[in-house]
Parts: sequence; C-alpha cells; structure tokens
Amino acid sequence: MTGIALQTVRARWASFAGVFIALGLGVCLLATTGLTLASSVGGSRHPAWYDRADVVVAGQNSVTVVVDPGTDGEYTSTTGTRRSRALPPELAARLPGGIVDRWLPGGAHPWSAAALHDLPPGAGPARDDEVVVAGSGHHAGERIELLGRVFTVAGTVGGPDAVYLTDRAAEQLSGGRIDAVAVRGMTAAQVRAAVGEGPRILTGDARADAEPDPDGDLLAVAASLMGTTAGLAAFVAVFVVAGTFAFAVAQRRRELALLRAAGATPRQVRRLVLGEAIVVGVVAGAAGCGAGLLAAPPFAHLLARHGFAPAGFTAGFVLWPLLAAFGTGMLVALAGAAVAARRAGRVLPIEALREASAERRVMTVGRWVFGLLFLGGAVAMVVAVPGGGADAVALVLLDAQLAITGIAMFAPLLAPGAAWLAGCLLPGVTAALARDGARTSVRRTASTVAPILVTAGIAASTLAATATVWRADERAAAERVTATGILAAPQTVPDGGVPVAHAVVYIRQSDYAEEFDALYAGPGLARVMRVSAEPADGTVVVGHELAESMGWRAGGTADLWLDDSTPVHLRVGGVLEPALDLDNTVLLPWALGPGRPDAVYLSGPAAGVPAPVLTPAEYFAGLDAEQRRMNDFALLAVLGMALLYTTIAIANTLVMATADRSRDLAVLRLAGTTPRQVLAMVGIEALLAAAAGIALAWLVAGGMLLGLTRGLRAGDAEPEVVVPWTPVLGVAGVCAAVALVAALIPAALALRTPAARMAPMRE
Repeated sequence: MTGIALQTVRARWASFAGVFIALGLGVCLLATTGLTLASSVGGSRHPAWYDRADVVVAGQNSVTVVVDPGTDGEYTSTTGTRRSRALPPELAARLPGGIVDRWLPGGAHPWSAAALHDLPPGAGPARDDEVVVAGSGHHAGERIELLGRVFTVAGTVGGPDAVYLTDRAAEQLSGGRIDAVAVRGMTAAQVRAAVGEGPRILTGDARADAEPDPDGDLLAVAASLMGTTAGLAAFVAVFVVAGTFAFAVAQRRRELALLRAAGATPRQVRRLVLGEAIVVGVVAGAAGCGAGLLAAPPFAHLLARHGFAPAGFTAGFVLWPLLAAFGTGMLVALAGAAVAARRAGRVLPIEALREASAERRVMTVGRWVFGLLFLGGAVAMVVAVPGGGADAVALVLLDAQLAITGIAMFAPLLAPGAAWLAGCLLPGVTAALARDGARTSVRRTASTVAPILVTAGIAASTLAATATVWRADERAAAERVTATGILAAPQTVPDGGVPVAHAVVYIRQSDYAEEFDALYAGPGLARVMRVSAEPADGTVVVGHELAESMGWRAGGTADLWLDDSTPVHLRVGGVLEPALDLDNTVLLPWALGPGRPDAVYLSGPAAGVPAPVLTPAEYFAGLDAEQRRMNDFALLAVLGMALLYTTIAIANTLVMATADRSRDLAVLRLAGTTPRQVLAMVGIEALLAAAAGIALAWLVAGGMLLGLTRGLRAGDAEPEVVVPWTPVLGVAGVCAAVALVAALIPAALALRTPAARMAPMRE
C-alpha cells in the first residue's frame, strides 16, 4: 500500500496541500520554539562582575524540604529563592583582604567593590551625595536619582556598567545588608575553614550565582510563552489534519470502494490512509525543521526586542529540538488521520458503489462518547475554576480547549442547524439556496466551522477571561485601601504614612516549598487598609484561603521562609476575611522586610507630600502594567498563530469542497442561474458557516466567563465582565473574511469552465 499511497498523494496533491502547510507550519513552530528554549538553557552562566575574584562568599539562596525523614524513603526537595540570604557583618573580618559587596537597585555598589576591577583608588566619590558611573550614557555634573535620593555624578570610570557610591552611603541605603564578599589569594578550602558552615563558597562559573540574574526571569517568561504557543499549535494542527483527512475520505468513498471490490482488505485500506499521512508528515516535517532553523534566530531577537529575553539573545543549532519537532509532526499526522483511516476501512464495496451523493450519518458512536466526555470535563473544570489570578486564566484556557473539543465533536449535529438558523434572517432565493446547502452539506459545513470554532473560541475565552480577572484583581485591591493617596517611589515616609513593600515567601506544601505573595507593612496598616488584623513584631496575618489550606488559625504558629531563604517561626496574629486580592497572601511586619518601601499609604492630606501621589485605582492599575503588556503580546502571538492555522484549514476545506461540487454549480448555471447569483450563493453559504462557528465559539466563551464570575463571587468579589470587543470582533471578522475569500476564489475559477462541459462530470 505504500506505493499506492505515494501515487494518491501525487495525484491528489491539492487535497493534501492544506495538511502539508499545517504540519509544516506546526513543525516549524515547534522547531523554532524548541531551538530557542534549548539555547536559553543550554549553557552555564559565566561570572561578569566577579570574574577577577578567586572565591566568592554568598548567603544561601534555596529552601530545602526534607520529606519522610528517618525512613528508607527520605529525600530532599530544593527550591531556589529570589534573593540570597544576607551575610553576617562579622564574616568579612575573618577574610583578610575580603571585598565587601552590596547589590543595590540600579546597579549600585560601594566604591570598595571597585577593587574587583582594578580601578584607581582616588577615582571614587568624595561625598555621600556623589556617585561615580562606569559605562556610557552619563557625564560629570549630571544628577541621577537612586533609591529615592538624588546624587551628582562626580566622574566616570571604566569596567563593567555600575554606579559606585561611597561605602557609607551604600551601607545606609542597603540597611547594612552584605550580599557577598569577594576574596583574592585564597583557596576555597581556606575560605571554608575561615567562615565555617552556612554560606556558599563559589568558584569558577559558580561565582555567577552570586550575581543577580534578571535574564533568568525573562527566559522563564519566554519559556512559558513558547510552551503555550507550541501546545496550542499542536492542538490546532490535530484539528486541521483530522478535519482534512475526514473530509478527503468522505469524498473518496467510491474510490475506496473500488479498492475494496478489487480485493483490498479493510486493513489495507486503513494502511493506505495512514500511509498517505506518513508521506505528507515526512515531507512536511523535513520542510518544517528546515524552516525552523532559519526562523529561530529572528524569533529569539524578536523576544529580546519585546522584553521577553535578555538583549543579544539568539538561538543556535541544537539537534534534539529538531528531532522532537519532527517526531511530534509525525504523531500529529497519524493522530489526525487515525479516525479517518478507521472510517475508510469500514467502507463496503456494494454499499459505497450504489450510494448517491447524499451524505451518510456523520454522528458516530465515537463522536457521541468523546464529545460528552470532553464537555463533561469542561463542566467539571468550570466548577473548579479558582477565584482569580494567573491560575484562573490558565484554567480557563484549558477549560476552553476541552469545551471546544467537545463542541467540535458535535459540529456535524450543531453546525448545519446553526447555519440554517442564521440564514433564516436573510431574504431571497439565493439566501434560501445557501441556507439549504449549509444544512444538507453536513461535512463541508462542519469542516468549515471547526477551525473557526477553535480560533474564535480561544480568542474570546482568553481575552475576556484575562481582562475580567485583571479588572477584578485591581478593583478588589483598590477598594480595600482607605488611604487618602498612595505615594509611589517614595524618598521618605511622611508623618502618618504606612510604608509597604511587595515580596514573596515560601511555604511548605507536602514535599516542596511553594511561592506565595507577601506584603510587608509598617505600623498602622489598619488606618489605610480594610484588614481585620495587622502584623506586629513576631506575628503574621494570613489570607483566608491560604490559612484554610495550611490549617493555620489565629493564635497558632506558622513556619515559612522569606524571599532570601531566611526561615522564620511566627505567631498567627489573625486570618483575613475571604477576599480576592489577599486570599493567598501573608502580611508581615516591616522589621522583617527589605527596609525600602515600594509605596507609602497616606492616612492624612496629601498636601506637602512629594509627588507623585496616586489614587488607589491609579496605583494598582500601574502596578502590573508591564506584566499586562507582556501578557497582551503573548496572547497576540498565540492568537496570530491560531488565525494562521484557521486560514489554512478553511481554505483547504473549501477548495476541496468546491472541486467536489463543480457539477452542482454547473447544473445551477444550466437552470438559468447567473454566475453572479452562483457566487452570491457560495459566499452566503460560507458566511453562514462562519457565523455558526463564531456563535458556537462565543457560546463556549460565555460558559467560561460564567464559571469564572462564579469563582470570583466565591472570593467575595463583585466581578465586572470585561470583553475587549475590538480584538474579539477582529478575530471573528478575519475568520469570516477568510471563509468568504476561500469559497469565492475556487468557485469563480470553477465557473470559468463551460457549464455544458462540467455538468456530465462525475467524481
């Protein structure tokens, strides 16, 4: 059957063009994202700041959980923290010649750290209000703001980019925190003997672990985006391939029946269809891998340009992502063709040969079973959608995929009826013909509806869910604050103001430490925020949902780690009422925090307070603006890919369908219908199918939003459903336009053949 498969692919290349493009695009996307991901984790980080130090001493930067201690199954689970633990002040005295270093925002360091780069001792700042800048972009006499204070640039020096303060100013601004001690002329063993157990002793490339790694967070975001995009690409590609093969098998029933009549067994017919999928998969996979190699470097540069990866990031050749992409493409091809192959193997020679053009029953037992299973899973997940946050959006996307798959299983049942109902709104004979054509051509209508359902459904669900959750989070946080104003980027804490700082903590969850939001707050928090309790020294106030999951009660104790891995044992000073914004947050006393406020909540008049003073709504809207920007870009990338797949699927289906209905169009022409009327009928039929797909997609989105708002109300929030109509309608409009163009162009080309010549044509 391999030879026959090759011949059928060559003879029916137009029918397989859509599958080839979809698979090639999917493999290209998988190869591109895989190469980019492999390049981001492929090598170790080299030290840049501490490259001239022999040994670097730094605090611990991980949390270790011991699971099943004292048993044969004992093991440890380690979680990296966002900051390293501060070193004790007396440690530097144990290391002769050790260089004390403090990492401050804006790339600031004490001038003593300049010795790491052999800068001349007399070039440093002379006063505490002066800085010396290494790197371009600044000049002597310029005034710059750093940590709420204004400094004068006293001069510039060479070496890595940095801002040098006097040692005393750096100590004041850091609150006395020592981040690292760099050592020259000593071995790691000598340093360990001097400092004892506890701090990390770093040599070689490990010295880079003592340096901040802002690129690591960017690469993690890029990896998440690439994973989501690749997963959705595989999901949509299966739809495209499965729909194309199912439609092709339905068109070739007489051809397959002839093979059966000639002696081919059902197994051989199934092997024929799967062989065609393998042929297309191999060619498309090879082409996609080659395109991925070319696309990966520009894609990496695009990520860097939009802030998803560090500047200068690029992607190179790595073998395993290409093999993985090729293998995934083959699996997608076989998975998409499997159902069609099974259906092809069940063709009976006599039944198929005597069958008219009327379509057979397409709602099989398998469609009913799997459709109900997917819809049942979607309903179950709607019930499980949490109140808000990133988890809610992620679950909504997964829930939408389940619901879309379930609805797509029922597309032959739902799509023709939905298209017919939409057509009832249009008057005229042409509209009636289009309406009846959409209802009777079940496979063509269902195959057109499915990709539109996927794209418009995912677009409406994710865009509306994301906007609704963001609005609910911002609204809940703003309504909780009773302050007269919020001082952003404060230089000092005005009288009556309450300093706050956002951070994270780590709490043990079974066999690992999970990250939770934390808010450090100064005394008087209850004056500026609606809270039932405020943290005091030695206590912690816990959000309701977190307290329930951990079994914490007021008056009990709580063990957790701060963001620099410092373990703390605190008394639970109170548990907050259920609320969306603080349900999984801990409130910690200011004494445990970084000492530098992110904002100050004002309890009195804002007159005389340095600008900018914002309202709570303005402050929380701007707090996550960058994250929203990156989220919008990610959604644009995902939806753009889905739209591209939709274009391929619709065009492929309608081109195949038009070739199959050429005789019907000729009969209409011979009956006196003008070419313009025929094209109008074809166009209206395509638009009715698109309208059915969009309506079903919005039905899915409505169900997702219903479950989301239910979860938000359970979190004591009053959700406001936010639908960004511009992109939602834009996606729907593109889908409708693609369907219209993909139907009209092949129909217009078919009408160029004289009707008398086309009418006698058979399949």
